[in-house]
Amino acid sequence: MKFKYVLLGGIAAISMFPMQALAGKVLSFTTSSTPSAPQSPILEAWAKKIDAGTNGDVKIEFYYQQSLSKLGDNLDAISSGLADMGLVVPAYSRQKLPLNYLSSTSTGTGDPYAILNAWSATRENFPAIAAEDKANGMHFLASHSIGSVLFVGDKAYNSPDDLDGATMRLSSHYAYATKAGKWNVNPARIRSPETYTSLEKGTITGATTYTGQIYQFKLNEVADNVTVLNLGQHMNVYYMNLDTWGDLSTEEQAVFNGAARQLMEDLAQVEIEYAAEVLESVEKEATYPMTITYLSDAQRSVWSENLKKSYLNNVANATKVSADAPEIGEFYLNQIDAQAAEIKTGGYPWN
Repeated sequence: MKFKYVLLGGIAAISMFPMQALAGKVLSFTTSSTPSAPQSPILEAWAKKIDAGTNGDVKIEFYYQQSLSKLGDNLDAISSGLADMGLVVPAYSRQKLPLNYLSSTSTGTGDPYAILNAWSATRENFPAIAAEDKANGMHFLASHSIGSVLFVGDKAYNSPDDLDGATMRLSSHYAYATKAGKWNVNPARIRSPETYTSLEKGTITGATTYTGQIYQFKLNEVADNVTVLNLGQHMNVYYMNLDTWGDLSTEEQAVFNGAARQLMEDLAQVEIEYAAEVLESVEKEATYPMTITYLSDAQRSVWSENLKKSYLNNVANATKVSADAPEIGEFYLNQIDAQAAEIKTGGYPWN
């Protein structure tokens, strides 16, 4: 395989779009990603489109690696106007974004393109989701599934029995399933950017993560094994401060709206292609190789039994604030299955 995004030994070098002090609006964009993360050049190219489409009147300045706000605080940063726009993780803000949190799933396909289409259809059919955005002082720009959870650590995790009393960073779905299934593991509250340090220090011996974060956070330097579960996926959302959106002209808003679909497709494509490259290249690493384990359908079903309960719990929690939640959850999961079937027969639009 000829690698497009990855060089053996790490991320391929990427030239960034430099910010220049020119006239017009300069909007700040807060993110935890590194400049060389797979989605970063996609966002930089999108920023160029916004610049060109507004004749230079709207420019976007990226604040990488939590340099403007911490990942878990991004919702508040955008809502308050500290940041004009940026990345929000609904899993980190589930009390304020219970409907948006339903976009992250615990079972079924984790294909980012299937998720893009399924969640777009869900947002279109249920205005309550956009109302939730507005109630938090934000305007929706794009959704971005980063694919299925992986385990990285000192061993392969073929079943919950392999957790074996370890202290691990677990995503929210896996943390809930731990309680539901009484799995023998101690979940540690660690944000994804701190995974490397926690593994290095031995605070944890394993973690849930995503293919896009293995090289971004250099996890192959501190973990020897990757377990690919292919169950559900994790959604990130890009928002703009609602007042900032309102300050844009109708024409400028139209530029953002017109660029949104292509941005989301490009993000889905890079996640799919980059994930395949990472898993192939990290096995060939000369200095920090990783052993990869792929679970069988039978092994996945053991994990799924309690992971399903996590999504149902999220629906139940969201129902407390919106009667639409059960219908949203059911509609979305059905859309995911339908989109997965379409991809299986028709492939992707970029192929």
